[in-house]
Amino acid sequence: MTPVYVSHMPISVLMSMESLQILSNNSTWELYQNEFGVITIPALLSASTILVVFIILWKTLRKGSKKRTDPSRTVTDDTVPDWAVNEGAIYENTPGLRDSVLEKWELPSEWCIQDRVILCMGHYGPISRAHLKGEGIANEKQEVVLKELSESASPGETQDFIDLMRFHVQVCNHDNLVKMLWCRTETSPLCLVLKAVRPGNLLRFLWRSREGGLTAKDPIYKITEKQVYSMATQVASGLEYLSGLHNLVHGFVAACNVLIHHDLSVQLCGLGLAASMHRTGRMPARRAAQVPIKWQSPERLAEGSVSEKSDVWSFGILLYEIVTLGAPPYPNTEPQDLLPKHQKTFHMEQPDQCTDSLYEVMRICWRWDPSERPSFTDLMKKLQNNMSRADDMKLLTATDSANQSDYEQITGIIL
Repeated sequence: MTPVYVSHMPISVLMSMESLQILSNNSTWELYQNEFGVITIPALLSASTILVVFIILWKTLRKGSKKRTDPSRTVTDDTVPDWAVNEGAIYENTPGLRDSVLEKWELPSEWCIQDRVILCMGHYGPISRAHLKGEGIANEKQEVVLKELSESASPGETQDFIDLMRFHVQVCNHDNLVKMLWCRTETSPLCLVLKAVRPGNLLRFLWRSREGGLTAKDPIYKITEKQVYSMATQVASGLEYLSGLHNLVHGFVAACNVLIHHDLSVQLCGLGLAASMHRTGRMPARRAAQVPIKWQSPERLAEGSVSEKSDVWSFGILLYEIVTLGAPPYPNTEPQDLLPKHQKTFHMEQPDQCTDSLYEVMRICWRWDPSERPSFTDLMKKLQNNMSRADDMKLLTATDSANQSDYEQITGIIL
Protein backbone atom coordinates (compact mmCIF):
# COMPACT_ATOMS: atom_id res chain seq x y z
CA MET A 1 0.00 0.00 0.00
CA THR A 2 1.37 3.33 -1.04
CA PRO A 3 1.81 5.73 1.91
CA VAL A 4 0.12 9.15 1.91
CA TYR A 5 2.46 12.14 2.28
CA VAL A 6 1.79 15.46 3.85
CA SER A 7 4.32 18.25 3.47
CA HIS A 8 6.56 15.72 1.92
CA MET A 9 6.74 13.63 5.17
CA PRO A 10 4.99 10.40 6.06
CA ILE A 11 2.17 10.58 8.60
CA SER A 12 3.90 8.08 10.86
CA VAL A 13 6.91 10.33 11.14
CA LEU A 14 4.77 13.36 11.82
CA MET A 15 2.94 11.52 14.58
CA SER A 16 6.21 10.51 16.18
CA MET A 17 7.46 14.08 16.10
CA GLU A 18 4.22 15.42 17.59
CA SER A 19 4.43 12.87 20.41
CA LEU A 20 7.96 13.98 21.17
CA GLN A 21 6.87 17.61 21.15
CA ILE A 22 3.93 16.92 23.52
CA LEU A 23 6.17 14.95 25.83
CA SER A 24 8.70 17.73 25.77
CA ASN A 25 6.01 20.32 26.50
CA ASN A 26 4.58 18.23 29.39
CA SER A 27 7.97 17.79 30.95
CA THR A 28 8.63 21.51 30.68
CA TRP A 29 5.24 22.32 32.27
CA GLU A 30 5.78 19.89 35.11
CA LEU A 31 9.22 21.35 35.68
CA TYR A 32 7.72 24.82 35.62
CA GLN A 33 5.00 23.80 38.07
CA ASN A 34 7.52 22.30 40.45
CA GLU A 35 9.70 25.39 40.34
CA PHE A 36 6.65 27.64 40.79
CA GLY A 37 5.48 25.64 43.80
CA VAL A 38 8.91 25.67 45.37
CA ILE A 39 9.09 29.44 45.07
CA THR A 40 5.45 30.54 45.52
CA ILE A 41 4.14 28.43 48.41
CA PRO A 42 6.82 29.48 50.94
CA ALA A 43 6.37 33.06 49.78
CA LEU A 44 2.63 32.92 50.39
CA LEU A 45 3.12 31.32 53.80
CA SER A 46 5.63 33.99 54.78
CA ALA A 47 3.34 36.77 53.59
CA SER A 48 0.34 35.39 55.53
CA THR A 49 2.46 35.01 58.66
CA ILE A 50 3.67 38.60 58.37
CA LEU A 51 0.07 39.77 57.87
CA VAL A 52 -1.17 37.92 60.98
CA VAL A 53 1.68 39.30 63.10
CA PHE A 54 0.95 42.79 61.79
CA ILE A 55 -2.76 42.49 62.71
CA ILE A 56 -1.94 41.25 66.22
CA LEU A 57 0.53 44.08 66.80
CA TRP A 58 -1.94 46.64 65.44
CA LYS A 59 -4.73 45.42 67.75
CA THR A 60 -2.42 45.34 70.75
CA LEU A 61 -1.19 48.88 70.13
CA ARG A 62 -4.74 50.08 69.51
CA LYS A 63 -5.97 48.48 72.75
CA GLY A 64 -3.12 50.01 74.71
CA SER A 65 -3.79 53.39 73.18
CA LYS A 66 -7.47 53.12 74.14
CA LYS A 67 -6.57 52.33 77.74
CA ARG A 68 -4.26 55.34 77.90
CA THR A 69 -6.71 57.76 76.33
CA ASP A 70 -9.90 56.50 78.01
CA PRO A 71 -9.24 55.85 81.71
CA SER A 72 -12.94 56.12 82.58
CA ARG A 73 -14.01 53.16 80.46
CA THR A 74 -15.88 50.31 82.11
CA VAL A 75 -15.87 46.57 81.60
CA THR A 76 -18.87 44.29 81.29
CA ASP A 77 -20.32 42.62 84.35
CA ASP A 78 -20.60 39.33 82.44
CA THR A 79 -16.87 38.69 82.45
CA VAL A 80 -15.45 40.21 85.62
CA PRO A 81 -16.46 40.83 89.25
CA ASP A 82 -18.33 44.07 90.01
CA TRP A 83 -15.39 45.56 91.86
CA ALA A 84 -13.40 45.57 88.62
CA VAL A 85 -15.30 48.65 87.45
CA ASN A 86 -12.64 50.54 89.40
CA GLU A 87 -10.34 49.30 86.62
CA GLY A 88 -6.95 50.97 86.91
CA ALA A 89 -4.39 48.57 88.32
CA ILE A 90 -3.16 51.42 90.53
CA TYR A 91 -5.28 52.11 93.62
CA GLU A 92 -4.37 55.44 95.11
CA ASN A 93 -6.48 55.10 98.26
CA THR A 94 -4.66 52.31 100.06
CA PRO A 95 -4.18 51.91 103.82
CA GLY A 96 -1.57 54.31 105.12
CA LEU A 97 -2.30 57.04 102.55
CA ARG A 98 -4.49 60.02 103.35
CA ASP A 99 -7.62 60.67 101.34
CA SER A 100 -8.45 64.35 100.95
CA VAL A 101 -12.22 63.74 101.24
CA LEU A 102 -12.03 61.35 104.19
CA GLU A 103 -9.16 62.96 106.11
CA LYS A 104 -11.34 65.00 108.45
CA TRP A 105 -13.55 61.96 109.09
CA GLU A 106 -10.62 59.80 110.19
CA LEU A 107 -11.18 58.18 113.59
CA PRO A 108 -8.71 59.82 116.03
CA SER A 109 -5.93 57.40 116.90
CA GLU A 110 -6.42 58.00 120.63
CA TRP A 111 -10.04 56.83 120.47
CA CYS A 112 -10.60 53.16 121.14
CA ILE A 113 -13.24 50.64 120.14
CA GLN A 114 -14.54 48.46 122.96
CA ASP A 115 -17.08 45.67 123.57
CA ARG A 116 -17.11 44.60 119.93
CA VAL A 117 -19.73 41.95 119.13
CA ILE A 118 -20.11 40.61 115.59
CA LEU A 119 -23.70 40.80 114.36
CA CYS A 120 -23.37 39.30 110.88
CA MET A 121 -21.20 39.13 107.77
CA GLY A 122 -21.85 41.92 105.30
CA HIS A 123 -20.86 42.32 101.65
CA TYR A 124 -17.39 43.63 102.53
CA GLY A 125 -16.74 41.91 105.85
CA PRO A 126 -17.97 41.65 109.45
CA ILE A 127 -20.60 44.03 110.82
CA SER A 128 -20.36 44.56 114.57
CA ARG A 129 -21.96 46.48 117.40
CA ALA A 130 -19.43 48.17 119.71
CA HIS A 131 -18.72 51.16 121.93
CA LEU A 132 -16.51 54.09 121.05
CA LYS A 133 -14.56 55.75 123.85
CA GLY A 134 -12.62 58.96 123.47
CA GLU A 135 -9.48 59.96 125.33
CA GLY A 136 -10.08 61.79 128.59
CA ILE A 137 -13.71 60.70 128.88
CA ALA A 138 -14.03 58.66 132.07
CA ASN A 139 -17.20 56.63 131.66
CA GLU A 140 -18.92 58.03 128.59
CA LYS A 141 -19.19 55.64 125.67
CA GLN A 142 -21.01 55.96 122.39
CA GLU A 143 -22.68 52.91 120.91
CA VAL A 144 -21.74 52.43 117.26
CA VAL A 145 -22.00 49.93 114.41
CA LEU A 146 -18.79 48.97 112.64
CA LYS A 147 -18.63 47.90 109.01
CA GLU A 148 -15.19 46.44 108.45
CA LEU A 149 -13.32 45.37 105.33
CA SER A 150 -12.24 41.75 105.27
CA GLU A 151 -8.49 41.19 105.63
CA SER A 152 -8.59 39.05 102.48
CA ALA A 153 -10.15 41.80 100.34
CA SER A 154 -8.71 42.33 96.86
CA PRO A 155 -7.30 45.72 95.75
CA GLY A 156 -10.53 46.39 93.86
CA GLU A 157 -12.68 45.55 96.88
CA THR A 158 -10.49 47.82 99.01
CA GLN A 159 -11.08 50.68 96.60
CA ASP A 160 -14.77 49.83 96.54
CA PHE A 161 -14.94 50.11 100.32
CA ILE A 162 -13.14 53.45 100.36
CA ASP A 163 -15.51 54.72 97.69
CA LEU A 164 -18.41 53.63 99.93
CA MET A 165 -17.00 55.84 102.68
CA ARG A 166 -16.71 58.74 100.25
CA PHE A 167 -20.31 58.12 99.19
CA HIS A 168 -21.45 58.48 102.80
CA VAL A 169 -19.62 61.79 103.08
CA GLN A 170 -20.72 63.23 99.73
CA VAL A 171 -24.27 61.88 99.38
CA CYS A 172 -25.73 60.74 102.71
CA ASN A 173 -26.70 64.19 103.91
CA HIS A 174 -30.39 63.51 104.49
CA ASP A 175 -32.25 62.73 107.69
CA ASN A 176 -33.64 59.51 106.23
CA LEU A 177 -30.31 58.05 105.09
CA VAL A 178 -27.91 56.35 107.49
CA LYS A 179 -24.93 58.57 108.34
CA MET A 180 -21.27 57.88 108.93
CA LEU A 181 -19.68 59.15 112.16
CA TRP A 182 -16.06 58.22 111.48
CA CYS A 183 -13.95 56.07 109.22
CA ARG A 184 -10.58 54.36 109.45
CA THR A 185 -8.49 54.37 106.28
CA GLU A 186 -4.91 54.65 107.54
CA THR A 187 -4.67 51.32 109.36
CA SER A 188 -6.09 47.85 108.78
CA PRO A 189 -8.76 46.70 108.90
CA LEU A 190 -10.45 49.58 107.11
CA CYS A 191 -13.59 50.48 108.96
CA LEU A 192 -16.74 52.58 108.58
CA VAL A 193 -18.25 53.77 111.89
CA LEU A 194 -22.00 54.38 112.00
CA LYS A 195 -24.16 55.58 114.84
CA ALA A 196 -25.98 52.67 116.45
CA VAL A 197 -29.76 52.77 116.21
CA ARG A 198 -32.20 51.31 118.72
CA PRO A 199 -34.39 49.29 118.26
CA GLY A 200 -32.52 48.86 114.96
CA ASN A 201 -33.51 46.79 111.94
CA LEU A 202 -37.11 47.52 110.88
CA LEU A 203 -37.91 43.93 109.89
CA ARG A 204 -36.94 42.55 113.29
CA PHE A 205 -38.77 45.46 114.93
CA LEU A 206 -41.95 44.47 113.08
CA TRP A 207 -41.52 40.87 114.20
CA ARG A 208 -41.18 41.96 117.82
CA SER A 209 -44.34 44.04 117.41
CA ARG A 210 -46.22 40.74 117.00
CA GLU A 211 -45.40 39.73 120.58
CA GLY A 212 -48.27 40.66 122.88
CA GLY A 213 -46.20 40.70 126.06
CA LEU A 214 -43.60 43.02 124.53
CA THR A 215 -46.18 45.49 123.21
CA ALA A 216 -47.70 45.67 126.70
CA LYS A 217 -44.34 46.54 128.26
CA ASP A 218 -43.04 48.97 125.66
CA PRO A 219 -45.43 51.29 123.77
CA ILE A 220 -42.90 51.71 120.95
CA TYR A 221 -44.03 48.34 119.61
CA LYS A 222 -47.66 49.43 119.34
CA ILE A 223 -48.01 50.07 115.61
CA THR A 224 -51.04 51.83 114.12
CA GLU A 225 -52.01 52.63 110.54
CA LYS A 226 -50.89 56.23 111.03
CA GLN A 227 -47.42 55.07 112.06
CA VAL A 228 -47.28 52.91 108.92
CA TYR A 229 -47.85 56.04 106.87
CA SER A 230 -45.26 57.96 108.88
CA MET A 231 -42.54 55.35 108.33
CA ALA A 232 -43.44 54.97 104.66
CA THR A 233 -43.32 58.73 104.08
CA GLN A 234 -39.85 58.95 105.60
CA VAL A 235 -38.54 56.13 103.41
CA ALA A 236 -40.08 57.78 100.34
CA SER A 237 -38.37 61.05 101.31
CA GLY A 238 -34.96 59.36 101.41
CA LEU A 239 -35.58 57.71 98.04
CA GLU A 240 -36.80 60.98 96.54
CA TYR A 241 -33.54 62.59 97.68
CA LEU A 242 -31.44 59.83 96.07
CA SER A 243 -33.32 59.80 92.77
CA GLY A 244 -34.14 63.49 92.47
CA LEU A 245 -30.98 65.22 93.66
CA HIS A 246 -28.38 62.58 92.82
CA ASN A 247 -30.05 60.54 90.05
CA LEU A 248 -29.35 57.36 92.02
CA VAL A 249 -31.29 54.15 92.58
CA HIS A 250 -31.28 52.33 95.91
CA GLY A 251 -31.74 48.93 94.29
CA PHE A 252 -33.05 46.94 97.28
CA VAL A 253 -35.88 48.77 99.05
CA ALA A 254 -37.04 46.37 101.77
CA ALA A 255 -37.75 46.31 105.50
CA CYS A 256 -34.42 44.59 106.14
CA ASN A 257 -32.68 47.69 104.72
CA VAL A 258 -34.41 50.23 106.97
CA LEU A 259 -33.33 51.26 110.48
CA ILE A 260 -35.83 52.51 113.06
CA HIS A 261 -35.10 54.74 116.07
CA HIS A 262 -36.85 54.81 119.44
CA ASP A 263 -38.88 57.82 118.26
CA LEU A 264 -40.05 55.85 115.20
CA SER A 265 -37.95 57.91 112.81
CA VAL A 266 -36.40 55.76 110.09
CA GLN A 267 -33.30 55.74 107.91
CA LEU A 268 -32.45 53.82 104.76
CA CYS A 269 -29.37 51.62 104.89
CA GLY A 270 -28.03 48.94 102.54
CA LEU A 271 -26.69 51.63 100.22
CA GLY A 272 -23.97 49.59 98.51
CA LEU A 273 -25.69 49.49 95.11
CA ALA A 274 -26.35 53.24 95.18
CA ALA A 275 -22.70 53.84 96.12
CA SER A 276 -21.52 51.77 93.15
CA MET A 277 -23.85 53.67 90.85
CA HIS A 278 -22.58 56.98 92.25
CA ARG A 279 -19.00 55.96 91.46
CA THR A 280 -19.44 54.42 88.01
CA GLY A 281 -22.62 56.00 86.66
CA ARG A 282 -24.36 52.64 86.30
CA MET A 283 -25.87 49.92 88.44
CA PRO A 284 -23.54 46.91 88.85
CA ALA A 285 -25.53 44.19 87.07
CA ARG A 286 -24.13 41.20 88.92
CA ARG A 287 -24.74 42.61 92.41
CA ALA A 288 -28.15 43.97 91.40
CA ALA A 289 -29.17 40.50 90.21
CA GLN A 290 -28.46 39.15 93.70
CA VAL A 291 -31.40 41.10 95.14
CA PRO A 292 -34.13 38.59 96.09
CA ILE A 293 -36.63 38.08 93.29
CA LYS A 294 -39.69 38.94 95.39
CA TRP A 295 -38.56 42.58 95.66
CA GLN A 296 -37.74 42.98 91.97
CA SER A 297 -40.04 44.62 89.43
CA PRO A 298 -41.15 42.72 86.29
CA GLU A 299 -38.88 44.70 83.94
CA ARG A 300 -35.97 44.04 86.24
CA LEU A 301 -36.68 40.31 86.27
CA ALA A 302 -37.07 40.20 82.50
CA GLU A 303 -34.38 42.63 81.35
CA GLY A 304 -32.29 43.62 84.36
CA SER A 305 -33.60 47.18 84.07
CA VAL A 306 -33.07 49.08 87.35
CA SER A 307 -34.49 52.58 87.72
CA GLU A 308 -36.36 54.88 90.07
CA LYS A 309 -39.57 53.15 88.94
CA SER A 310 -38.20 49.73 89.88
CA ASP A 311 -37.51 51.19 93.33
CA VAL A 312 -41.14 52.35 93.37
CA TRP A 313 -42.27 48.76 92.76
CA SER A 314 -40.09 47.58 95.68
CA PHE A 315 -41.51 50.37 97.83
CA GLY A 316 -44.96 48.82 97.34
CA ILE A 317 -43.54 45.53 98.67
CA LEU A 318 -42.15 47.45 101.66
CA LEU A 319 -45.63 48.83 102.41
CA TYR A 320 -46.92 45.25 102.44
CA GLU A 321 -44.15 44.25 104.86
CA ILE A 322 -44.93 47.06 107.28
CA VAL A 323 -48.70 46.67 107.39
CA THR A 324 -48.41 42.89 107.88
CA LEU A 325 -45.77 43.33 110.62
CA GLY A 326 -43.04 41.68 108.60
CA ALA A 327 -44.85 38.96 106.66
CA PRO A 328 -42.90 37.58 103.67
CA PRO A 329 -44.23 38.82 100.30
CA TYR A 330 -45.86 36.32 97.91
CA PRO A 331 -45.84 33.61 100.60
CA ASN A 332 -47.49 30.99 98.38
CA THR A 333 -45.55 31.69 95.19
CA GLU A 334 -42.17 30.25 94.25
CA PRO A 335 -39.67 32.89 93.05
CA GLN A 336 -39.32 31.32 89.59
CA ASP A 337 -43.10 31.57 89.08
CA LEU A 338 -43.35 35.29 89.79
CA LEU A 339 -42.55 36.76 86.37
CA PRO A 340 -45.14 34.63 84.49
CA LYS A 341 -47.70 35.62 87.12
CA HIS A 342 -46.75 39.30 86.86
CA GLN A 343 -47.35 39.07 83.11
CA LYS A 344 -50.92 38.09 83.91
CA THR A 345 -51.29 41.23 86.10
CA PHE A 346 -51.02 39.20 89.29
CA HIS A 347 -50.78 41.17 92.57
CA MET A 348 -50.76 40.22 96.22
CA GLU A 349 -54.20 40.35 97.80
CA GLN A 350 -55.15 43.13 100.18
CA PRO A 351 -53.96 42.21 103.70
CA ASP A 352 -56.60 41.89 106.41
CA GLN A 353 -55.54 44.98 108.36
CA CYS A 354 -54.79 47.10 105.31
CA THR A 355 -57.23 49.87 104.46
CA ASP A 356 -58.40 50.49 100.91
CA SER A 357 -56.44 53.74 100.70
CA LEU A 358 -53.15 52.09 101.70
CA TYR A 359 -53.76 49.15 99.36
CA GLU A 360 -54.42 51.59 96.54
CA VAL A 361 -50.95 53.07 97.10
CA MET A 362 -49.48 49.58 96.81
CA ARG A 363 -51.41 48.91 93.59
CA ILE A 364 -50.16 52.05 91.84
CA CYS A 365 -46.62 51.07 92.79
CA TRP A 366 -47.22 47.67 91.12
CA ARG A 367 -48.41 48.93 87.76
CA TRP A 368 -46.96 46.83 84.95
CA ASP A 369 -45.77 49.80 82.86
CA PRO A 370 -42.99 51.63 84.76
CA SER A 371 -44.00 54.95 83.19
CA GLU A 372 -47.42 54.64 84.84
CA ARG A 373 -46.00 54.26 88.34
CA PRO A 374 -45.79 57.43 90.46
CA SER A 375 -42.55 59.20 91.30
CA PHE A 376 -41.42 59.36 94.91
CA THR A 377 -42.45 63.01 94.97
CA ASP A 378 -45.99 62.00 94.00
CA LEU A 379 -45.94 59.14 96.51
CA MET A 380 -44.92 61.46 99.34
CA LYS A 381 -47.85 63.78 98.59
CA LYS A 382 -50.30 60.89 98.51
CA LEU A 383 -48.91 59.32 101.69
CA GLN A 384 -48.99 62.61 103.59
CA ASN A 385 -52.55 63.26 102.46
CA ASN A 386 -53.66 59.78 103.57
CA MET A 387 -51.78 60.02 106.87
CA SER A 388 -53.92 62.95 107.95
CA ARG A 389 -56.95 60.66 107.86
CA ALA A 390 -55.30 57.44 109.10
CA ASP A 391 -56.33 55.57 112.25
CA ASP A 392 -53.99 56.24 115.17
CA MET A 393 -55.80 54.11 117.74
CA LYS A 394 -56.30 50.57 116.43
CA LEU A 395 -53.15 48.46 116.79
CA LEU A 396 -51.89 46.19 114.03
CA THR A 397 -51.65 42.59 115.13
CA ALA A 398 -50.53 39.21 113.81
CA THR A 399 -51.84 35.83 114.85
CA ASP A 400 -48.48 34.07 114.72
CA SER A 401 -44.90 34.80 115.69
CA ALA A 402 -42.23 35.26 113.05
CA ASN A 403 -40.07 32.28 112.16
CA GLN A 404 -36.74 33.41 110.75
CA SER A 405 -35.96 30.08 109.08
CA ASP A 406 -39.30 30.02 107.25
CA TYR A 407 -38.91 33.65 106.27
CA GLU A 408 -35.47 33.03 104.76
CA GLN A 409 -36.71 30.02 102.85
CA ILE A 410 -39.70 31.90 101.39
CA THR A 411 -37.89 35.12 100.52
CA GLY A 412 -34.30 34.11 99.78
CA ILE A 413 -32.98 36.70 102.25
CA ILE A 414 -30.33 35.44 104.65
CA LEU A 415 -30.57 37.51 107.83
